[in-house]
Order: sequence, then structure tokens, then C-alpha cells
Amino acid sequence: MLEQAITEWREAALAEGRVRGYAEGRAEERAQNVARECASLNRFAAWRFGSEAGEALGALLANEDDFERLDRVSELLVVCANGDELLRRTRAVLAHHDRP
Repeated sequence: MLEQAITEWREAALAEGRVRGYAEGRAEERAQNVARECASLNRFAAWRFGSEAGEALGALLANEDDFERLDRVSELLVVCANGDELLRRTRAVLAHHDRP
């Protein structure tokens, strides 16, 4: 009986470990994807509006992890006329979480 209980506890612990490992792996994958997306946005901003705008956008997005807001920023790269407008509207997206 004790042996069966130990086996069940062990199996439960292993199952919990697999679930945690999977979740941690998914979180790491997501963080890498966010970092790649931010790097792309910074590069495109620098290409379109100059290195200053790219660096400033990078600073604004440094702690951003929401793909929906990053997608909104990517739209701004297309519709904004200059770097100042891009940065102003990006700040609004990040602060208010609503559509620019």
C-alpha cells in the first residue's frame, strides 16, 4: 500500500514537472518572438524615419510583450508621416491600449 502511494506521488510529481516544463518552454518561446518583433519594428523605424526614431522606438518597446499592441505599432510604421508622429502615436497605443 505504501509502495503504491509512493508510485502515485512520483507519477503525479513527474506529470506536474512536465506541465511546468512545457509552460516554461512556451513562455521562453514567446519572449523570443516578442524580442524578434521589437527588433524588426526598431529596424523598420530606423530605415523609414532615421536611426534616432528607431532608437527611440526601441526604448518605448523595451518592456512591451503584447503582440496586439506590437501589431498596432507596425501599422503606425505605414501610416505615420514622420518619426515624431510614430513615437507620439506609439506612446498613445502603449499607454491607452486602444486603436490609434
